[in-house]
Amino acid sequence: MDKQRSAAVWAAINDRARADGKPVSIDTVCLICAQALRAQGVAVALNGRLPGYEPVCASGSGAYRLMDLHVTLGEGPGLDALAEDRPVLVGDLAEDGTRRRWPMFAPAAVQAGVRAIFAFPLLLGAISVGVLEISRVEAGWLTPQEAADALVFADAALLVQVQVQQVDHPEGAAGEPVELRWGTAERWAEVHQATGMIAIQSRTDLSTAFVRLRAHAFADDRSLLAVARDVVARRLRFEPDFD
Repeated sequence: MDKQRSAAVWAAINDRARADGKPVSIDTVCLICAQALRAQGVAVALNGRLPGYEPVCASGSGAYRLMDLHVTLGEGPGLDALAEDRPVLVGDLAEDGTRRRWPMFAPAAVQAGVRAIFAFPLLLGAISVGVLEISRVEAGWLTPQEAADALVFADAALLVQVQVQQVDHPEGAAGEPVELRWGTAERWAEVHQATGMIAIQSRTDLSTAFVRLRAHAFADDRSLLAVARDVVARRLRFEPDFD
């Protein structure tokens, strides 16, 4: 990888963090990536416990919407990048081949105003620990330079995650720990809370409870977060399938 390009990306990330008066965070990485690559949104998800795709941060509401579609519909470039441990690059979500590959996600993403999405796995050795997603409102591909920069941003997101784990577990860190924070996951925390409540209400396990939450969101054509908030606020209750 071009050392000059990598240095330029990190300089932009560090400059923004200093301007904000905060430590470098995953939010900083997403924001600078969106600016550098002319993206509508940039998001990062981790290889989570329940859906295998746990949203962590996004550069805007549009990026959050795409993450919600991945989880609610159970398909999309981000999930494939995680499962296949390789970049999944989609220049036009409206193409017939793309719609055949993701029959639910592709039209929903286009309806949400997204035409191109580029998903890069965060690889720690042979293990995918997450994914960086870059979305655009217009169809088209990344240039070779933009693709190279996207790989640097994916490495930056991975490094932030590794350093956060070192801060959380300093006994495993080499040298002085770096004060970083792994973004904000308040929105996804509501999904976890709702899943737990559904498990209790319906007398089932967490995996089944999450499937029921996702199915309800899909059937009502609502976001997963909106349905989760109804559950947490006790406006929606899930009864057992049988007594």
